[in-house]
Amino acid sequence: MAKKILVIEDDNSIRELLAELLESEGYVVKSASNGAEGLKVLEAGHELNLILVDLMMPIMDGYTFRIEQMKNPEWSKIPTVVMSAEANAKEKLKSYDVTAFLSKPVELDVILNTVAENIK
Repeated sequence: MAKKILVIEDDNSIRELLAELLESEGYVVKSASNGAEGLKVLEAGHELNLILVDLMMPIMDGYTFRIEQMKNPEWSKIPTVVMSAEANAKEKLKSYDVTAFLSKPVELDVILNTVAENIK
């Protein structure tokens, strides 16, 4: 059965590129344009194998999404890879227990390798 990934990214072109890239590798992709939409995907009961989330987004950013995700014992088990162009994001994320951090801009092969290494 294909592994499922949730991509949470506010930039439409980046979100679509990531979805196409991951789908071309055989993954099933759910997409959300902010953390609040991402939580709705989780609340809908979709079984996910990995979450790829941007930090800087309107409505609900990646930090807030991660805080809400960690409150739920089932959701908190999902490997979560964070992407950001924010200068000190990696340092800020130390208390957020993320699976991996990718600094934007990210090479496509780095994304694929990180997903392959961390998906459950």
